[in-house]
Amino acid sequence: MTRTCSLSAIAALLMVVAASCGKQDSAADTDQAGQELRKAQAAVSEQRNSVAANEAAIEGKKRELIKGQQELADTTRSLEDHRQQLGSAGATLVQARTAYSAAVIERLARADAALAGLATQTDAQSTDAVAGLRARRALLAAKLTTMPVAADPGWAGFTHDVDAVFDAIEHDLQAAKR
Repeated sequence: MTRTCSLSAIAALLMVVAASCGKQDSAADTDQAGQELRKAQAAVSEQRNSVAANEAAIEGKKRELIKGQQELADTTRSLEDHRQQLGSAGATLVQARTAYSAAVIERLARADAALAGLATQTDAQSTDAVAGLRARRALLAAKLTTMPVAADPGWAGFTHDVDAVFDAIEHDLQAAKR
């Protein structure tokens, strides 16, 4: 019996030793798995942070795009308003040009009538004045054929020159009649 007790005690001791050896191996497995779990959790956390940063960047870009689209829509509306104003200004220009042309034609007709009246006088001074005034009237008529049709930066200068020539012809006609 002592032998069986000792054999049983040795067997129990061996089992305890084997069990304790197994615990060390198990602890190593657990430690390894724990490290891998921590690495995986860190990778997931890093990826989650990356995804969150990307989502935030995308949302920021969306806001910028929406703002840009709104600015583009506002600019397009403004362009359309300017086009309408340009159309109105063009119509006004056509009306003003038509009115100016009518005034010029009327003024030419008055000058022609005054020239015709002066031409009836037979003295040399009147004959010379009529010849000079008709030449200046012909130059003025030639200038009027170059009247700008569209908006032109030189329009103000053109009308100023035409009015100055008309004024001079009318002044000289009045002086010749005296």
